[in-house]
Amino acid sequence: MEKIGLLIDTTTLTREDLKQYDFIKVAQLNVSIEGKTYQESELSYDEMMKHLSDGKKMLTSQPSPGDFLKLYDSFFQEGYSHVFVITLSENISGTYQSAVIAKTMVENPIEIIVKSPKVASFGVALGVAILAKEISKGISFSELEAKYNIVFSNAHVMFTLSNLMHLFRGGRLNRISALLGTVLRIKPIVEMVDGRLQLTRKERTNIACYNIFMDVIDQYSKKYQTVYLDIVQLNRVEWGEKIKQAVETKYPNISINMSSSVSPVFLVHLGDQGFGVALLGF
Repeated sequence: MEKIGLLIDTTTLTREDLKQYDFIKVAQLNVSIEGKTYQESELSYDEMMKHLSDGKKMLTSQPSPGDFLKLYDSFFQEGYSHVFVITLSENISGTYQSAVIAKTMVENPIEIIVKSPKVASFGVALGVAILAKEISKGISFSELEAKYNIVFSNAHVMFTLSNLMHLFRGGRLNRISALLGTVLRIKPIVEMVDGRLQLTRKERTNIACYNIFMDVIDQYSKKYQTVYLDIVQLNRVEWGEKIKQAVETKYPNISINMSSSVSPVFLVHLGDQGFGVALLGF
């Protein structure tokens, strides 16, 4: 009989409901703060807020193949016959590659599949929550892979930020554009395009960003029979609630989740203020 384990990385832990499953293990990404390295789970939200406000120099790094190998071995020791691995997009992190390399190093008879959808953070978590429910119901390993392909076939993430300087520090925007945008209070819209974070639009107001998000939600509701929506609100609760209320009023068939945080790695690159959406449609 198959016993399936699910392996994700710490950037996906944006939902409390994922913590209820004992078949989920987590690979840790790392944050280096002024030269000292921490695993993501070692940094609290309040600590990250202080480091961000203090302007500390911070870098991020992926788990090593050795980290993944230890997790694969622990699954086997606990009686798992199969492991399904889902990392954030391989186009923005080496996490996926570490998982693949570790798979080639496994010496025990456990079957492993490694996947990397073209989204990240709460966008991955939205699909993982669906797949975790399927595992808990007894889905087979082959059926799980097929379900993964369906769930993430039309995944999308888009959000706006209040501070462009974090995009500059993360190498996503040049310094002059970041400074001008900050002075002019430009509201950037960042989307995941082909698995990469791309600055796709620059708006002048939050309401303009809100309208763009609602247009995309409307398109999903018309195009797909099943739609899952995760609304992220990083210290912008009023805008997250505005999206939620509008969706509940106009699209009662859309399944909604609310996220109020992202992992330390994404706080480093994106900052602590913004709002946006992740969507799945099939």
